[in-house]
Amino acid sequence: MSWFTRKEKNIVTPTELKREAPDGLWYKCPECKKVMHTREHKNHAYTCIHCNYHEKIGSEEYFELLFDNNEFTETDANMTSQDPLKFVDTKSYPDQLRLPRRKPG
Repeated sequence: MSWFTRKEKNIVTPTELKREAPDGLWYKCPECKKVMHTREHKNHAYTCIHCNYHEKIGSEEYFELLFDNNEFTETDANMTSQDPLKFVDTKSYPDQLRLPRRKPG
């Protein structure tokens, strides 16, 4: 494997002088398998510039896209869901809403 040791072109770099690329520098599209810079992927709203594949993102990244510089004013922090249609499933809708509020975290 001369291409791996690079003896053909007389390139001999000692291991301690080789630079490592930091993790997260490149993004590989799962659809087209092409590589792009992570910053470029983020600037295109987490969409592949080659095949237009849309990556799933978390809520933090989504809010960053929705709000300028992640700045917003919360207008009604105490608003809660209601049940005007009297929806019923295995549990009543108001009971389903109360359950997550009781769980820690």
